[in-house]
Amino acid sequence: MTNSIRGLAFETIQAILDEGAYSNLEINEVLSTYEISDLDKGLFTELVYGTVKRKYTLDFYLKPFLKTKIKGWVRELLWMSIYQYVYLDKVPDHAIINEAVEIAKEEGGYYTGNVVNGILRNIMRSELPDVQDIQDDKKRIAIQYSLPKWLVDHWVTHYGLEQTEAIAQSFLEPVATTVRANITRGSIDDIISALEKESYIVDRDDVLPFCLHISGKPIVNSRAFKDGLVSIQDKSSMFVAHIMDLNRNDSVLDACSAPGGKACHIAEILSPEGHVDATDIHDHKIKLIDFNIRKLRLKNIEAYQHDATEPYVTQYDKILVDAPCSGFGVLRHKPEIKYTQSKNSIQSLVELQLQILENVKHNVKPGGSIIYSTCTIEQMENENVVYTFLKQNKDFEFEPFQHPMTGEMVKTLQIFPQDYHSDGFFIARIKRKES
Repeated sequence: MTNSIRGLAFETIQAILDEGAYSNLEINEVLSTYEISDLDKGLFTELVYGTVKRKYTLDFYLKPFLKTKIKGWVRELLWMSIYQYVYLDKVPDHAIINEAVEIAKEEGGYYTGNVVNGILRNIMRSELPDVQDIQDDKKRIAIQYSLPKWLVDHWVTHYGLEQTEAIAQSFLEPVATTVRANITRGSIDDIISALEKESYIVDRDDVLPFCLHISGKPIVNSRAFKDGLVSIQDKSSMFVAHIMDLNRNDSVLDACSAPGGKACHIAEILSPEGHVDATDIHDHKIKLIDFNIRKLRLKNIEAYQHDATEPYVTQYDKILVDAPCSGFGVLRHKPEIKYTQSKNSIQSLVELQLQILENVKHNVKPGGSIIYSTCTIEQMENENVVYTFLKQNKDFEFEPFQHPMTGEMVKTLQIFPQDYHSDGFFIARIKRKES
């Protein structure tokens, strides 16, 4: 395959859609392997994320122009080409066609190149079908925002049509960059100054003082990031440690920790008196947590391999269960998730989530708390899990907390992706009774 930007983008799309690769990891791998200009990095990332995010919509546009059966990879190449034609104004039509034909010839020969050429030319001189002509609102939302129909049906049942469409729309919007200031390494003002010296534009968050909104070159290239002054973390994820109501001497377990962002955040808040144990079922992920601990220069956190469904020995003041979940709150970052999850997989996750809670409950001190969080907006994995656990465990109860935006006292917090232009997230705090 040619190492052209579109060739690399097409290979990456195939790896994500056909081989189950994670979009963010696959994109980062390509960008770190090949010498690509900043301009072309932007195009590459746009092509990959755009095509994967809008797969169903692109197939809707393509379908009327297919007269014969085509191979899966040809369909994916056409999706990438249609994405450029429909959504990228600055890409000339002839460039779209020429590159697609070259890729098709290299992959499938001269005949396939001619097929791709004919389809694309036909598309570009014809009128595309209009998603607004779809009469069924739920089907229209599924096609327009490229979501599985079963998921749209489910969300409409729980959130209504208007809210569902707002959620769906938000997942197609650009990803904002937020970083967490490492308050063990200096004041927030000093960290902002360090970022600004590297020409980043920095805005403080209105609610979370350690949350910084930045724009400029990729933050991973910055000295501030490499030196551990900041960590990449979504704003919604930062709410977890904020809502935990940590005390300086707390002992905390993060039971499902990898890659360790929340555990390190907790350790930063507790430093130097408090302590964090960060565990994960996968041994190789402990190395990633340890890497972050060393980079951030944290002394009050230890990471080790442990299955969160198996008994722990130590008693803790607070336990974080950032549970394995469907990930439907992070579709901006990982759009492929929506094509791989199913009703059955969600039910399996619910069973696992409850199993973890049932296990760690024995390790909470009387008067201590379990903080349950997920990066999904699925009610089955959120409210239903917490209420089921409380129904089965009368020695635990809700521990209400202040809503970070409204100030009202709430039992649970469901963040939708459109709320703060951040990930969809769920947080609940439950307390073990004193007696």
